[in-house]
Amino acid sequence: MEGVNNEPPTAKVDPWTSAMNETAQNINSNQTKYSINLNEFHNLLFIISLLFGVAFLFYLLVILYSIFFKESKPNKIVLLLGPCDSGKTTFLFKLKTDKLCTTVPSMKENVAFINLKSNKWKKCVRFVDFPGHPKLSFALNKYFNITNVIVYILDCSDRQALKVVAEKLFDLYTNKVVVKKQIPLIIFCNKTDLCNSRPKQVIKDDLEREIEILKMSKYNSLDDDYNEETEFLLGTNSEFFRFEKAPCHTEICSGSVKNNNIDEVVELIKKFY
Repeated sequence: MEGVNNEPPTAKVDPWTSAMNETAQNINSNQTKYSINLNEFHNLLFIISLLFGVAFLFYLLVILYSIFFKESKPNKIVLLLGPCDSGKTTFLFKLKTDKLCTTVPSMKENVAFINLKSNKWKKCVRFVDFPGHPKLSFALNKYFNITNVIVYILDCSDRQALKVVAEKLFDLYTNKVVVKKQIPLIIFCNKTDLCNSRPKQVIKDDLEREIEILKMSKYNSLDDDYNEETEFLLGTNSEFFRFEKAPCHTEICSGSVKNNNIDEVVELIKKFY
């Protein structure tokens, strides 16, 4: 009697079914890898966005600090004053281009941003060259509130301009805004290269004498209020005017823009700016 085979018949595996199953497994595996890679990409994108956000926040804080907690120096100016032909504009363009240029008297301001550099000093300074024509003096007051330093340039060979220079200095010393802000004043005796130029000390003495004459004339005027104000700013009538006791700190230096002898005045500008 033949034995009976009780084992279930072995199912034959269809090659197409096997291939499809293998393909499905590969697809699932690739989907898993893709999902992992996509998550990593999202994490990287989040980190980059976070870094950009932190950088932008830091930049915004710096801007706010500079606006509200730190004085904005570029808004302050160095104001160049002086008679016509004293060399103001030549000085300005010498600083800007390091070259001499031929200039003509102007009826409007020249403005220039100039990088002044030294071993331990580097700033972009805004210079305003104000015209020397007397009829434009009324427009000066709008600049005093934004002025850090006044540089008054004169021609040390021009004796006839001495009284005019003294009058302008007197006006500065009795200007309420200039005195209240204590704006430093640099008197730059230019054109020392000329044969008829006078020494700095001689010019200083002459200017002090002329300002003293102006002061005494104000004392002898009928305006009692102005007398009291002048006495407060320039001293009593028994005190001879000296630059050392002027209402604003005053420095006097000499040089020649033509001969590139301007180091002293530039260093003083850096000191007070």
